[in-house]
Amino acid sequence: MQVASLRSIARPVSRAFVGACVYLSCATTGFAAVDTCDRPVRSSHLSIGASAGDKVNLEGRLGEVEQEDYAFDSLYRFENDWSVGVGYRYKILRFDPIEPQTNGHLHTLFIPVHRQKQSDGGGFRFSIAPALSASSNVMKDPKQYDADALQLLVAVVWKRPLSEATGFRYGICGDHRFGSYKIYPLVSFEWKPHSDWSVELGFPMAEVRYRVASGFGTSLRLAPSGNEWYVKDKSLQFDSQFVYESYLLNWNFNWQAYKGLIVSADIGWQFENEYELTLLDGSRAQVSSDPFMRVGASIEWRF
Repeated sequence: MQVASLRSIARPVSRAFVGACVYLSCATTGFAAVDTCDRPVRSSHLSIGASAGDKVNLEGRLGEVEQEDYAFDSLYRFENDWSVGVGYRYKILRFDPIEPQTNGHLHTLFIPVHRQKQSDGGGFRFSIAPALSASSNVMKDPKQYDADALQLLVAVVWKRPLSEATGFRYGICGDHRFGSYKIYPLVSFEWKPHSDWSVELGFPMAEVRYRVASGFGTSLRLAPSGNEWYVKDKSLQFDSQFVYESYLLNWNFNWQAYKGLIVSADIGWQFENEYELTLLDGSRAQVSSDPFMRVGASIEWRF
């Protein structure tokens, strides 16, 4: 990727990041895991983050597409093993010259509730999150909401230790990370070969973490990254489902700038990008795009 191309990615990220910090007094940033299939962060937190990718070609020379993502997470953990939060995801997809039946501004608002129980013999987690996932043409008017905009994200996960350094997690998840709603198994082998290293290999996610020094860490993560939204055209006369599927290989660098305050930077490779959408003329289409590089920044406050 050329330097000019990287700058075109960094500019919208920096504008969104600075603007978000002004609005929230820089108290809340990051990509903390409040999604139901991912393990929730162990402490209460507020976070916000942004990322953007380069413009890439659509398959078959149909045009180009460009992507931006924004995230807000909050989670409060109670002393009785319960936690509840609010998560918000905002994706912008700019297609050129094709015209989907949406302006490309896609929102997901969800309320995760987690119940976790830990013991020497293992652990158990139940997570559920009602969600509203729709385009801005729908979200701006409650009268436009439809049952197709509602989602229910769930996870039931058990953890069993195998030794002092290894463990095994398994369970069932239901969400839209593969695009349309799917119920699928979660299987993961965990290994901590050193106090500074942790490895998690499995499905649907794999991750390696390394603590570089006190206050500094890095991780490499591979996971699906998709969703489904209920969308309407500008006239609000026509509606359809917009489905996006992809995988993200993400390299994260994080720094504990102050007690409880974590600053992160990300660089990722988004690939296997598939879009199922309805065009303005009413025809249904399935298109794919080239892989692209994305960069991001975030801040998280744990308390």
